[in-house]
Amino acid sequence: MEFKEELQKLSTQIAERRIHVTNEEMTKQSLILPFIQLLGFDIYNPLEVRPEYIADFGKKKSEKVDYAIFKDSIPVMFFEAKSVNEKLHNHDAQLCRYFNSAKDVSVGIITNGIEYRFFTDINDTNIMDNKPFFVVNITKLKESEIENLAKFRKDSFNKESLTRCAEELTYASTLDNNIKELLKNPSDEFVRFLLKDFNFQRITSNIVEKFRPIVKQSISNAVLDRVSDGLYRQEVSTNIEPNVIIENEFDDKIKSKEIITTDDDLKSFEYIKVMLAKYGRNVDQLGYKDTQNYFSIYVSNLNNWFIKINLESNNKNFVTRIESETLAKYSNGFKIEVAPKRVGESKIYINSVEDIKELGNLITYCYDKMCLKEGIDKISGIKKA
Repeated sequence: MEFKEELQKLSTQIAERRIHVTNEEMTKQSLILPFIQLLGFDIYNPLEVRPEYIADFGKKKSEKVDYAIFKDSIPVMFFEAKSVNEKLHNHDAQLCRYFNSAKDVSVGIITNGIEYRFFTDINDTNIMDNKPFFVVNITKLKESEIENLAKFRKDSFNKESLTRCAEELTYASTLDNNIKELLKNPSDEFVRFLLKDFNFQRITSNIVEKFRPIVKQSISNAVLDRVSDGLYRQEVSTNIEPNVIIENEFDDKIKSKEIITTDDDLKSFEYIKVMLAKYGRNVDQLGYKDTQNYFSIYVSNLNNWFIKINLESNNKNFVTRIESETLAKYSNGFKIEVAPKRVGESKIYINSVEDIKELGNLITYCYDKMCLKEGIDKISGIKKA
């Protein structure tokens, strides 16, 4: 079994065990030692894993770190264990004392068996950094986190490469946070940068404030388009047999990076407007946004889409935000299935744009649910105070 599969199996086991773990000793035995063993270190061999390892620092004597991990007779990692229910950030200083006492140790880890906080000495040699370079919840693993954890295995452990990894993760984390904050709250400098190609004689503070919400909305739209494009392409690629080349209008559209709003796209929008008006819904706030993969119909703004239509593939369909089981009673005989994650909740297959006219109840239900979620009056189309 490969490391990834073993780690995912352990992740499941730990999630099941944690509710039965009540103290630090149980945390060590049931949650932490299995993880150390998974890294390839023999937990029964004191030449590799040494519990209660003395790590004196300064005037403090007989201080012991819970586990010292050895490789080639040299301590390379310290594990400090806490009970599964303890908050780890309260104990960073304790790990710091242990780490600073051992010049050969390159990684200090504090854990409650669920969360693992990895520290090293990027800023000052042999002085543990104040912030961890890597934090992971063992029960909620991401693909990138599994790849990073693999670097701590016995057969992969290398001080120089781990130092580079720690630096990259530290810088990447800082950049990620800065970018997220910038996208959430665009700074004056960022707004000015985006407006530099506009024909303003001078970009004043009033202009910056006027365009800030527009910049935020544009960023949101761009991110949504990017996610939608990537997910839909992935879905399409999994349905294409190897060595088969499919040439059609949709492929040409992807290749050229050109967004083409077809007559059928516009027709679908008009059909939906007519249907909603027929059911007494206000359609003044309806809009659409075309991307390379979907023609989205929304109320008020793009974030409030309730239908995403694809009429340009062999399997014509539209995606909604309502679970497939709920929509089944409105399907009018059309096939419904669960949509790919993060694209939507359900997918309804149709044969042509004309079929949309037979799904008035379903589309109205989706519209009503979006209005309810966003606090929009479905009759007046006005957001409630």
